[in-house]
Formats: sequence, C-alpha cells, structure tokens
Amino acid sequence: MKRTSDTFVKGLSWHSVFAVPLVGLALAACSSSGAHGGSGGSSSGGSTGSGGTSSSGGSTGSGGASSSGGKTGSGGASSSGGASSSGGKTGSGGGTASGGSTGSGGSTGSGGTTAGGGATGSGGVASSGGATTSSGGSSAGGGSGTAGMSGTGGGQGGGSPSGVTVQLDQTHQTIEGFGINDTYASGTLPASLFDATKDIGLTILRVGMNSSGGLITSSVQMSDMQMVKGISGTKIIGSCWTAAANCKSNNSENDGGHLNTSCYDSWATTIANFAKSNGLYAMSIANEPDFASCGSNDPCNGNYPTMLYTATEMVNFVKVAGPKLKAAGVKMIAPEASEWNHLWSNVSAGPDSAGKNSSDPLKCGFPPSTTGACTTGGGYDYGHYLAKDATAWAAIDIIGTHEYDSQIASPWPSDVNGGKPDHEIWQTEMSGVKWWPEQGPSSDIANGIAVAGWIHSALVTGEASAWLWWWYSTSSDNEGLMLGSTDTKRHYTLGNYSKFVRPGYVMVTVAGNSNSNLLLSAFKNMDGTVVVVAVNKASSAATVPISITGGTAPASCTPNVTSSTDNLKAGTAVAVSGGSFTAMLGASSVTTFVCK
Repeated sequence: MKRTSDTFVKGLSWHSVFAVPLVGLALAACSSSGAHGGSGGSSSGGSTGSGGTSSSGGSTGSGGASSSGGKTGSGGASSSGGASSSGGKTGSGGGTASGGSTGSGGSTGSGGTTAGGGATGSGGVASSGGATTSSGGSSAGGGSGTAGMSGTGGGQGGGSPSGVTVQLDQTHQTIEGFGINDTYASGTLPASLFDATKDIGLTILRVGMNSSGGLITSSVQMSDMQMVKGISGTKIIGSCWTAAANCKSNNSENDGGHLNTSCYDSWATTIANFAKSNGLYAMSIANEPDFASCGSNDPCNGNYPTMLYTATEMVNFVKVAGPKLKAAGVKMIAPEASEWNHLWSNVSAGPDSAGKNSSDPLKCGFPPSTTGACTTGGGYDYGHYLAKDATAWAAIDIIGTHEYDSQIASPWPSDVNGGKPDHEIWQTEMSGVKWWPEQGPSSDIANGIAVAGWIHSALVTGEASAWLWWWYSTSSDNEGLMLGSTDTKRHYTLGNYSKFVRPGYVMVTVAGNSNSNLLLSAFKNMDGTVVVVAVNKASSAATVPISITGGTAPASCTPNVTSSTDNLKAGTAVAVSGGSFTAMLGASSVTTFVCK
C-alpha cells in the first residue's frame, strides 16, 4: 500500500519486462501503511449511494507523447519493442503468450494506441486489447494488439470464425475470485459486498498482520473476518508489513530497512502462527518488498511500516518461511511486489503525473543498471530469482503482486517454465493513489473504465486468478471503492467482473479484436455458461459480431451494463445464432454478457 496522511501512493507507467521494456518504468513509489492505503480510514460500513453519482473529477488526459522505441531494461527476460508514454497513456502491445515468448511490441501511436503489436506465440493469451494506462484520470489508454490464437476453433460453436472469436477450447487460468482489503480501515465492510444478488459478489478478504503478530486494526478486521467466514465460498488471506524495529537494518518499523538474518526464523514463526490462528487460506510473507515509505514529497507519500527485500533475500526467507506455513496448513504467497514489473525485472515505473519516477529504494536506476548488485540478486526481479531456486519455487503456492504505478500487468516471461505459468498469480491490492493517474477524487465513468482496464490487464496479460481492491471507502482520493458515502462507477465496473466471473470459471482465448478502444475477455464455467466482458473506452457506441467456437455455443447472451447512467443494468437477452451474436456496446461502458 502507499500513502501518507490519508492516502498512499502507487501509480501508473509501463513496465518493460518482457513484453515491452520500458523507457522510464521506474518504480517503487511509496506505499502506505497497508499495502498501499494508509490509516486514512474507511467509512464504517459505508452506505451505498444512490447508484453511482458521477463527480467531475478524472477528466480525460490528453494522452501524453509516447517515446519511440522501448529500451530494454536489464534484469528481466524482456523481448524488444514497446514504448512507454511519458506521463500519459501507454499502449500495451497485446496479450501474453502462455506457450511462447512475447513478440516485440508495436510502437505507440499518438494518444497511446498501440498498433497491432504484441502478437503472441502459439497458445498465447488472446487479449482483445492491450493493457491500458490512463492518464490524468481518463480511461483511455493504450490500444491492443490482435494477440492470441486465431485458429478455427471447431466444436458446435458455429462455422468458421471471422472477426472476434471466443475460443472455448483455448483455456488459461482458473479464476479464484475478486476481493478487498480492510487493513488500516476505520470501519467494517458491509456484508452485502460479498453477496452477488445484492451487490458485486466479492469472495476474498485480505487482512494485515502487525510487527508483533496481531491484526493491524484488530476490532475492524476481526469483525470482517467473522462476517466473511460465515459466507459460503469465501477465502481470507493475509499479509505482513514489517517486522519489529529490533529485527531490521534501520532499527525502525517505518521507511524500509531490511530484515536481519538473525530474525528470519523468529519472524517466519510469527507469520505462520498468525496465519494458522486466524484460519487463513493463504499468507503473504511480505507486503511490497520493493517499496520503502519515504516522506511526503513526490513520489513519496508518508512514513509508515514498510520492509525491503532484495531478490536474494526474498529467496532465502521463502525457504525459511515455507516449511512453517506448510506445517500450519496455509498456502504461501510471495513476493507480493508493489509493482508488477518488479516480479520479472529491475525496471521501475515512471514518470508519474508530475513527471517524477518512482522511488526505487534498491537503487537499480532509470533505466536499470546493467552492472552491479541489482544484476546479481541485489535488486528486484523477484520471480526470476525465485524460479531459479528449486526449493524456494516449490515452497510458493501463489505468486502475489500488486498493480501500482505501472497500472498494468506484466506477462509471464518466456524463460520461466517455457513461458507457461506453473503457479497461480494473484493481484492482491490496487487502487487510485496519490501522484499517479486516477488518484482522484472522482467517481465518474471515466474512472470506472480505467479501473476495468486494470482488471482486464491483470486477467488477460498477467493471467491472474484473483484481483483485489484496496479499501472500501475514502473521502479524498480514489483509494476507496466508495468516495465517502458517494457511490462510484468503479464499484460497478469491478462488479462487471466479480459479480459474473465466479470462482471456478476458466479464462478462454478471445481472438481477432482489432479495435484499440475495445477490451474483451471471456470465461467459461463447467455448467456451460460463457461470460464475455467488453470494455468500450470510446466516446461512441460500437457493434461487435462475436463468434463462439471450440465447444457448445449457448442459446442467448444477456448484457449487464455499467455506463454514465446505468449500474450493472440487465438488458434484453440477445440470441446466439449459428454460434454467433452481435454485441451492442454503448459509449464509455462496460458490458458483461452472461451467455447460457
């Protein structure tokens, strides 16, 4: 988390790791006492406002000039190409190839649209649009490559595919759910948030452990945990912000500092005991090991509990904590970096909205140095170093990360397990934070579209199985799902995924999308249900023919729309004929088609 008095920071920018080496991905902004949000507090229970009042905040940015070519940062297995926009929107260059390395990204066009770049190798995830990074509060961002496989599909889904095709026989990750955090929150969560019939159907709660092994906000978190445990199909996970001052190199719980090796065993025991005593499904051994709180000036945003790990330190600590969590019957989450790009490279995010690079506490540089400690395990690039150590890799159950600063996911690299994920990936904390695009305060559809873009990037490019928001309510920024007691469009665009893409659904390939303003993802369930989520970033409506191949096509698809005027409004079912249907998408909207 990142924040200061009432907010923490994380933000926007392109990573260059594999797909697109970034030009200025500097990273490590300040995180707040939580994973990012701080003690600013959420409203107790936060009443739901009257259907998504739009605030004037978050006006659309102009889209920043894009740098020509992407400079490959060291430390990650990145392929060439891709460019990062300076302060504006960044195109993503397409989807991730799960069975091959990511191709070179396209150059970024004016306004951040990426022309046909990022084609994936065979078996690749077909993103219907690259990940996007919005600027100045706008939802517009990079365009998409056509990515993914465009095979003929087969099955009963209809004839030869043309245009956009949902390929039911090309499967990717299984969805574990969507969720929220309550660490440092001042009020409890409403139970309705976890009810798909009354609200958006979240299924995961993330809680925080303090330096002595207790809950960070005990009364609030204990109440939330009891409530969530009483709801069928939910999971509770945890994380820890820092060890005690006497176990750290800086002798302080705040502002980074590294865990002393003499405390590895005792700290690991504290983590395992906390996870077991609270009946957690999974436990992260470190919240944002790539971030140190650092004061109040951009890109920093406060002084609060944080603790750093280099890649080598993370590998060593994983091997100590792993057996203890396994004995406790709790899954291990690691490394849970603040910036997704730090999973697979030393590239840090930047610039932020004011032109500043992120804080880069391990001093790998912008661009990262090709010599020195950061190239030998003294920097970030946690995933590569963990994967190279068989014992550490086997100890991890879930690859954890956040999506701050760059505001997009990094694809699984081609040099780890042949480019095919062999661990679940969970994005465990994200929101709009100070200094970075979408910091707010805003509640309008532009922000809702931007948030939908973050989720799309995590699921399609990052192949995440879970995606969690930070806080329920804040009054002065976009760290909360609610803006004080005012409802927001991001509440409902998150719901376009969480309410309909349920645990156990499997993401499938979507191929053939050439519309840079359209993000498409699709999922299937064992009962034959197919869900298609369409994010239309454009200011004009779109009509999109969609074919369903590689399996049994459903009979009809019911649209559920979030727009400037609607909140998850169910429309009239559209017939599927010959394995195809026509998606009518309103301007600046997110539409979830539930097909049965």
